[in-house]
Amino acid sequence: MTFVLKVSGPADLLAMVPELVGFTPRNSVVLLAFRGTRTCGALRFDLPAGQSKTTHKRVATFIVGMLCKLPDIDAVIPVICTDDGFAGGAVVPRRAFAELLARRLEFSGFDLRDSLCLAADGWASYLSAPPPGGHPLSEIADSPAAAALPDGLRAPATPHGRIPDADPADARRLQKRLAGYRRLYERMTTEDPATFPDPVELAPLSDIPLFAEEALSWDEDALDAHGALLLFALQGPPVRDHVMLQWATSLAVGDRMWRDIVEDRASDSAADAELSNLMFGVGPRPDPERVERGIRVLLTLASRVTGADRLAPLCMLAWLNWALGRGSAAGHYIDEARAIQSDYGMAVVLDTMFSNGLLPEWAFRP
Repeated sequence: MTFVLKVSGPADLLAMVPELVGFTPRNSVVLLAFRGTRTCGALRFDLPAGQSKTTHKRVATFIVGMLCKLPDIDAVIPVICTDDGFAGGAVVPRRAFAELLARRLEFSGFDLRDSLCLAADGWASYLSAPPPGGHPLSEIADSPAAAALPDGLRAPATPHGRIPDADPADARRLQKRLAGYRRLYERMTTEDPATFPDPVELAPLSDIPLFAEEALSWDEDALDAHGALLLFALQGPPVRDHVMLQWATSLAVGDRMWRDIVEDRASDSAADAELSNLMFGVGPRPDPERVERGIRVLLTLASRVTGADRLAPLCMLAWLNWALGRGSAAGHYIDEARAIQSDYGMAVVLDTMFSNGLLPEWAFRP
């Protein structure tokens, strides 16, 4: 759905920042990018800690470099969101960094349409003298732009990246079934196959791509009935990674990936290289609607388990959110995964990607 909203001043723009980045940012730099008169994206970065001029220069250079990757951007408004305050004075918080960033942006050829500060106790423009204590935050809260936004587009106060609370009965039921699948698998791998018939409980896993595809359309009843089996299948790296990429692309891609595994094709095949590139953000843009449905399934599954059982869905949630450009949410999921097990392989790889500021190629396409 496309929703066009006109803003008439800085307070309106500040009211729209949470909607543009997906949550209410704190201690952040948000760049509102423009093509002509319309915003076409928003990039959020952590504010540099401390007052080191060297650190400020490095951060500002990195931020401008990321903005330069967006095609056809001709103007920008940086917004500094800080927990610092005016404390009744007329000095705008974080002015030194804001002025450095503004100079770098203008030097790189961007039209600086404004430069704003959203502080703990007021707001102001760095390009004009503010009143003592800054402009009141009520001007943002009462903005007509914020009031005109449809409820379905309103951003949460905190980033996506929080596992919801599950109903205790649902959680107990899934955990009991998950333990049952593990016991069954252990018997299958330790007992004589000739005396152990194929268990009907695991029949859906005979076609994992189809099972994963059906999961995107599960309602609550289906999630309750089949969620434990899906989570059981996702615990292994090949299934975990392939289902994640299938959810971002198509069933046809999932079938091809699984066929490569079954037929033990060489790891340097063209198809393998294509999927590796996709993992690192190189290739066609994932299908956002499919990704959102996959996120919904994973949030439900993760909410019903604890500890190591959360590792696979947390990492999948991190990558899928990263694929949609939600870097902050992705970072939250990885932090939670590494708090459970610091050396979990996929979490380490994704943490390295995110910490180095890697964003998917498709994030910079119109």
